[in-house]
Amino acid sequence: VLILMDRLYEPAYLYAIVGHERVLLEELGELNMGDPANLKWFVEYSDKNYPAEHMLLFFWDHGSGVSGVGFDETMEDGSVGGDWLSHHELITALDGHHVDIIAADECSIGQMETVYEYRVKGMDLDYLVASESYIGWRGFSYDEILLRLNANPAMDARTLSLIIVEEFTELFSVAPYQSEILTTQSVYDMSKVEALGEAVLALADILAGDIDSYSSVISAARLASINPWGATSAGRIDMPTFVGYIMDSLGKNDRAAAACADVLAEYDVCMIGMGVTMNSDMFGYKGMGILFPPTYSMYTVASAASYDLYIDFEFPNMGWWAFLEAYWGMA
Repeated sequence: VLILMDRLYEPAYLYAIVGHERVLLEELGELNMGDPANLKWFVEYSDKNYPAEHMLLFFWDHGSGVSGVGFDETMEDGSVGGDWLSHHELITALDGHHVDIIAADECSIGQMETVYEYRVKGMDLDYLVASESYIGWRGFSYDEILLRLNANPAMDARTLSLIIVEEFTELFSVAPYQSEILTTQSVYDMSKVEALGEAVLALADILAGDIDSYSSVISAARLASINPWGATSAGRIDMPTFVGYIMDSLGKNDRAAAACADVLAEYDVCMIGMGVTMNSDMFGYKGMGILFPPTYSMYTVASAASYDLYIDFEFPNMGWWAFLEAYWGMA
């Protein structure tokens, strides 16, 4: 186990876990954890000095389904600033490396657009563990996860990814951690993501093609699917809830209802495990978010910086943004 740690007011350190001890390998000075060169170096250092058959890569800090991971608030020159690994920088930094699991101990990475981007842009990844909503600030149960891996080092990546979610759920379902109330984690089988995305885009195309007929049910479905955390500022909804509401509201012979059924069938084989706290379950999270702001201006004006990043993703350009524009009356 290797750890690259850069705390707010300290230099970065490279550690190894040897037995039950944390061993300092190098003091690296102040690093910008938002520089993809540092992630690339860390992974290549691991490959060279600690070669292994499998790789599990954790990210622990602030995150965003649009912006990225690994937010850093101090720069190499010691000044206060802000940078992060964009999702495209992350994909580039890992180019040429097979990763069994990425586990994002960061908020809101579990979005349709983000997961789809990882897949279609060529990230060699088997499983992604991520949340569509909030992540408790205390972090994963790293000790319990690694103890279980140590007890059965031959376990496959699918099993380990589900253990991460299981231990997460146990930690955040008992006092004193219940105060972090809107906490979720999901496991996505990355080999199934592209088919899921295509099913969602096919549904979006049907809805956009007859927007006048479907507008009222779309509005009701969006309202039924709003995530309590971050919904106003980020415009996200719970994708499976949205699709299920539309399907249940239409006749079974409706083309859109059939497309909804296709989406949910693909989702069932893509999202293979989910952990929620009691409060998160009460709010109806089903494991994957998607962007659906109520109005065009709410996102492009109030969240202009996010819009500039979002519109570079493949998923909106494959038809989701055209659907949103049709719904907003912009098409």
